[in-house]
Amino acid sequence: MKKFFLIVLGVMIMLTATASAKSIRTPEGNMPRVQWAVVESTAGTMSQMIEIGARVLAPTTANESGTYALYGVIEKNNPNLMRLLEIYESDEAYRIHSTSPAFQQYRAERLPILAGLKLLPVNGIVLEQKESGVGTIVQTNRFEIAPENLAKFQQIISEEAIRAVRDEVGIMGAFVTAEQPRPNFLHTMIIFSDATAAQKYFASNAYKNFRKQAKSLIQVEQTIDYQPTKIILSQKF
Repeated sequence: MKKFFLIVLGVMIMLTATASAKSIRTPEGNMPRVQWAVVESTAGTMSQMIEIGARVLAPTTANESGTYALYGVIEKNNPNLMRLLEIYESDEAYRIHSTSPAFQQYRAERLPILAGLKLLPVNGIVLEQKESGVGTIVQTNRFEIAPENLAKFQQIISEEAIRAVRDEVGIMGAFVTAEQPRPNFLHTMIIFSDATAAQKYFASNAYKNFRKQAKSLIQVEQTIDYQPTKIILSQKF
């Protein structure tokens, strides 16, 4: 099993090789368990929290076959806020992860600098990424869609997410999720190899066409940009 971990801030890597894309699924072909975690540190201590995670939790997490991916990033405009997309094979895999001795140690060590924690269970709509590679630029979006427009919006955004990862060299991953109690609230993450890839995509005709189709369906939208980072794509599924 190849090891991976989450975040190393301040590292910029230019990706030159391409890799084919794949959908994240369980061995049975089902959508895995997905959730978002929003972790807030006390002022100026996020780097300390990341160090605790890398030292205490990462070695164990790398060997948890059911912990598919933990992709975390720090908000550009709020360096005390980290957002993670967590993907597990099953509820049991999440239980194993969250009750492990390493996780309990991580939770205890971070407690003095933890200002807030929110977990948001979601259903995966599209979980698409390159088979391997590194991303350094991330953007997330939160969409509120009128219920009567939800099916059409999901179709449009799903088609574009899948197309983008499979056709665009610099798009490393695109993830579309829907809140479990409120499926018309969608949360997305897109991972780019570098800033040039992000700029190229947002200027492309394909992206402009997606926005044109989706514009009338979106009631509220929030876009969040993140500090440059390093996300090594998981290969555990």
